[in-house]
Amino acid sequence: KGSLYYAVKNEGAFLIEKSETKKRLQVSKKIEFNEMTLAVSRSHRSKRMTQLVEHFDFKEELSHGSVGLKVGFLAQKLADIYVHLSPHTKFWDTAAPQIILEEAGGKLTDIFGKKIRYNIIDVRNHNGILSSNGVSHDKAVEHLRSLLTEFGRLKIKTYKK
Repeated sequence: KGSLYYAVKNEGAFLIEKSETKKRLQVSKKIEFNEMTLAVSRSHRSKRMTQLVEHFDFKEELSHGSVGLKVGFLAQKLADIYVHLSPHTKFWDTAAPQIILEEAGGKLTDIFGKKIRYNIIDVRNHNGILSSNGVSHDKAVEHLRSLLTEFGRLKIKTYKK
């Protein structure tokens, strides 16, 4: 679509759209879920995701494909949070978006709030993805906890190489 997201460690995250000059990215500062926009997958809506949306009472949803683009929406303040419950994303879906989001002030972990470890043999994000504007991250992890228990979703142990 003519847009390029990029980041440099300790120097920020940026967006260049259609040959324009670069624009520094910064996440929102929203804390209340009912004021937030949730980035959602346009083709992966599950019953559990519907329950999650109702549980959090988000203000609105922004639907799109691609983990990277949805995380980019957080860096642009177009969305405030993104939750991917399933274990079907891979490291190449999250590695670059993670540094871009973090350099824009956000946070990306698994759905249990734990750091994603990229130094393991299996390249799947077994424990899902939680991306946020950072200031709401711990609150989102806590809010997710009861839902994950209800879903019977347990943290999967991952092992180093």
